[in-house]
Amino acid sequence: MPAKRIEFIDLAKGLCISLVLLYHIHDFETNIERTLLFFRMPLYYFLSGIFFKDYSGFLDFSVKKINKLVIPYLFFFLAGYMAGMIGYFLHFYEKGIVEEPFRWDMIFDIFTKLGRGENIGYNAPIWFLISLFEVNIIFYLLKVSIKNRAFLLFVCLSIGFGATFWVGNLPYFVDYSLKALPFFAGGYMMKEWLINPQWKKKIYFFIAVVGFVFIYSCAILPLHIRTSFIITYLAGFVGIFMILSISQVLRKIPLISYIGRYSLIVLGFHTFLVGPFKTLYAFTSPVGAYVLTFFSILILMRCVVIPISVKVFPYFTAQKDFIKYP
Repeated sequence: MPAKRIEFIDLAKGLCISLVLLYHIHDFETNIERTLLFFRMPLYYFLSGIFFKDYSGFLDFSVKKINKLVIPYLFFFLAGYMAGMIGYFLHFYEKGIVEEPFRWDMIFDIFTKLGRGENIGYNAPIWFLISLFEVNIIFYLLKVSIKNRAFLLFVCLSIGFGATFWVGNLPYFVDYSLKALPFFAGGYMMKEWLINPQWKKKIYFFIAVVGFVFIYSCAILPLHIRTSFIITYLAGFVGIFMILSISQVLRKIPLISYIGRYSLIVLGFHTFLVGPFKTLYAFTSPVGAYVLTFFSILILMRCVVIPISVKVFPYFTAQKDFIKYP
């Protein structure tokens, strides 16, 4: 019997992928939009940490993470390459299909560009799947080596601190993964407390309001302060708890919760739709094109892309295991 869905977690994931989509439609420039940047990606790592499991050993763990993260990455990478071909023949080089003119040797970017620590120029957001795979592996190795939970958290925070100050650009986003490790560890450490509701809704509402005020205050600080280690991680965690508190209060928003359940599919396919929809709605005001593109993509994901992906590509979109083990 499949595990029962945790409604507020699906909503939190839906809010998170919605922020990712909004960012790829329109660069975050205002103070409120910069506020969202503090926790947009950290929330993803944190939520993943909540569901971390050892399984039966390192090999079993690795195979499961390959099925859930690496196989989808390769699938969306090849889908991006095909979209690049379409953009090439249609002379359409808009962010959302490809971010640079198509090259036939783009198929090797997974070895060349990523190996140099650079992102690919099409379907770029799937970098997160590689990073999350690395974070899972690193955290697993640390967890089996360090039995004390408090010391484990301290080590993860220390790694994040060290990566922020002393680690430069590393191949395959390892530098991002090291910086994200504290958020993943935080999700794991707070798993039991988060999944079982502790307080009344009015308390979660209060946390959400105070949290927003705090991170908004961080967003208006000078650049060199708001990008410092302390502010980045503190505002990141506060933003995470703000979203989780909002999700505890609302519990479920049908469309947002649905895309949250299948956020990996939305992550992998949404960039193919941004450019075409922004072009379609170019006759409206910039704000109108922004809003219409966002909701059009959500609806298309809900009604077409996700149902087709689940039914036709279940082994490539983490719905079923591509590699069987044992």
